[in-house]
Amino acid sequence: MEITDVVVHTLSLPAVESTKADSSQDACIVEVETDEGLTGIGEADSSPRVVEAIIEAPVSHDKSAGLKEVVVGRDPFDVEVLWNEMYDRTYFYGRKGAAITAISAVDMALWDIMGKALDRPLHRLLGGKHRDSVRAYASTLFPDDPTDTDHMRREAEAALDEGFTAIKFGWGGFGRDRRNDLELVGTAREVLGEEFDIMVDAGMVWQEDVKGAIKRTNELDRAHDLYWMEEPFYADNLDGYRRLSEATETRIAGGEEEYTLYGFREFVDRGKPDVLQPDVARSGGITHLQKIAALGAERGIPFVPHGYSTDVIVAANLQLIAANRNAPLLEYCVEDSPLRWDLVEEDLTATDGYVGIPDRPGLGITLNRDTIEEYRVEL
Repeated sequence: MEITDVVVHTLSLPAVESTKADSSQDACIVEVETDEGLTGIGEADSSPRVVEAIIEAPVSHDKSAGLKEVVVGRDPFDVEVLWNEMYDRTYFYGRKGAAITAISAVDMALWDIMGKALDRPLHRLLGGKHRDSVRAYASTLFPDDPTDTDHMRREAEAALDEGFTAIKFGWGGFGRDRRNDLELVGTAREVLGEEFDIMVDAGMVWQEDVKGAIKRTNELDRAHDLYWMEEPFYADNLDGYRRLSEATETRIAGGEEEYTLYGFREFVDRGKPDVLQPDVARSGGITHLQKIAALGAERGIPFVPHGYSTDVIVAANLQLIAANRNAPLLEYCVEDSPLRWDLVEEDLTATDGYVGIPDRPGLGITLNRDTIEEYRVEL
């Protein structure tokens, strides 16, 4: 089998809010085609146009080439070799950031091809599945107005009605005012009751204010029993992560802005997180998320992959979660976007707070071509 082409679909809603931390407003879907008629599906959670340029770029020199130049003509089963070559050939403009997100999408598609060629779901290629379904947490945003407790009440009630037992609020107006933060989370706790798990994604709001983060995390946890505090600082503030982790009983989660096993090893060793959150569409695809999950298992750290875009990412995360024993939760974006809900034909709906693991070949999904055509952005 030989790779014949890499096709990039840049998708976007008609209007994108630049101040809203919502990755379901656009999408970068990648398809890898082969001479045997099998096509693999992947996604890069980054700026779609930037990823498109990285895939389509011509050769500049041996450490600066587009990904299509690297993989076309190659065997998709050489997934580890191709990952390393993509990394090496993008080294001058890569190593982290958009280049790794583009590699992630191609890598995901290669694994999808292998599963389809072998007529096996991806988790079978990764060693089998530890579970048939996984508990999902509803992932949503804080209101932009930090006094809007009605928003919190509506989101909490919707999560209860849909059968979830855990919810995460992130970004928005959180972190601007101590009293408002307590009121926002307190409103959700009042609706959800004591047994419901509540996570907070601080969205890097404290940046380098480590003592402020310690004080606010401990206060919120004492008042409203947080399941975890996520991404309190910029990704490179590893000492801040360590100081916060050591100063609170709350789980500290992070990693969605980190890349590859190499970055996560330093994050674990220096940052001392309690939950690892690599993103399969950012952090290195299936190949490196398996290695990151193994790193977490070695250190006794749960693996809870990040995902706040389409069902392509949800499907990939389900396969990874099935194959890893230390993966207790699925992030389940509940944004009202057609790119979130209508991009694949299969039903990955949460039922009573759980999502089943697909047993179809590869990632187990089929792209909805009508949705792609409706939201395609042409040059």
